[in-house]
Amino acid sequence: FPKPDVENPGVIIIAEPTPQPKAPPEVTAPPPPSELPPEVEIFETPKWYAQLSHWKEADHRPALASFKRSCASFTKADLGAELNPLQPEYGRYNDWMPACDEALFVGTSKKEARRFFEAQFEPLNLTTRKGDEGLLTGYYEPIVNVRKTPDAIFSEPILAKPKTEAVQMLAREQLGPRWSRVIAYGKPIEVFFMQIQGSGRIKFKDGTMVRAAYAANNGKPYKSIGKVLVERGEMTLAEASKQGIEDWMTRNGPQKTRELMNENPRYIFFAEQKIGKNEGPRGAMRVPLTGMGSMAVDPRYHPYGTLAWLETTLPQEPGDFRGKKSGVLVSVQDTGKAIRGPLRGDLFFGSGDRAGDMAGVMKHPVRWTVLVPKAIAPKPTGIG
Repeated sequence: FPKPDVENPGVIIIAEPTPQPKAPPEVTAPPPPSELPPEVEIFETPKWYAQLSHWKEADHRPALASFKRSCASFTKADLGAELNPLQPEYGRYNDWMPACDEALFVGTSKKEARRFFEAQFEPLNLTTRKGDEGLLTGYYEPIVNVRKTPDAIFSEPILAKPKTEAVQMLAREQLGPRWSRVIAYGKPIEVFFMQIQGSGRIKFKDGTMVRAAYAANNGKPYKSIGKVLVERGEMTLAEASKQGIEDWMTRNGPQKTRELMNENPRYIFFAEQKIGKNEGPRGAMRVPLTGMGSMAVDPRYHPYGTLAWLETTLPQEPGDFRGKKSGVLVSVQDTGKAIRGPLRGDLFFGSGDRAGDMAGVMKHPVRWTVLVPKAIAPKPTGIG
């Protein structure tokens, strides 16, 4: 259950004729790849919106909100530059600006949001030589109750980035208040899962809330404690969700919980940030994420700010493992080491317990459709 921490390349964009730090740092973080694997191929065949399952009934307003934030980032780029020089199919920043301009005048209804995307973009099938089915998981921003001083319950420090690299690179079991400034103290389980997500909102006893934003890590690899428990035979793969792991920790007590957490060498340091109205945490694109409108991907294949329609199975309520066949439109705004390959995505569900309980059970097959501005979309052929 990792937060998207970016192998398996090979992408083909197929269009069927019937009804993705340095310059510019605001837009590309990390910078575009220097090369793409040799098996990447592009086929030009557009697809009609009428062919997209669940498109008409979906709510495109979160995608519209996230796209506007992507546009704000686009304006800081060299508008004549390609989003990714190795992927000319996504065009240049100025190819996206007409849609960005129009987005400012879209109304607030579901129908107006849907019609905006239909008017400005063409859908393209996305597949690979191995098939067209990928994997979609979910992540979220937790809300963690904290205290300014430790006690028997709120005992786990949330640490700021250390002043020296030597301290920053210490192992998880070595790190503590003696080595770095403490932002707050929380429950060990909740702080650990906030580290996995990479950011969170921390709520003090007086109701004050600030964001604990990702600041740095200790350079150690991530290891799934859920996988550790499965390998030990203490739970099945199906049981290894966030809730399942929390239940195991509650049953086994503080000492075994600490030992299990130490199985993951990776440690995350945080920085306090004010929380803007309706703003999620900042993703790798350095814009606030939008619940059900933002996604983490492998940026070797999909430049930040681009759009993808995902046909998948989505949970309808907390703990809904089975979910419902659905579609969701998202803007690419984040990445992570666990998100690899052209058909791999991690959907941002939002903030709080409800979002967490839904993200924790999100692990379903997905089929992608990429949306590109009409001016640069390949033209249909063979339509009669």
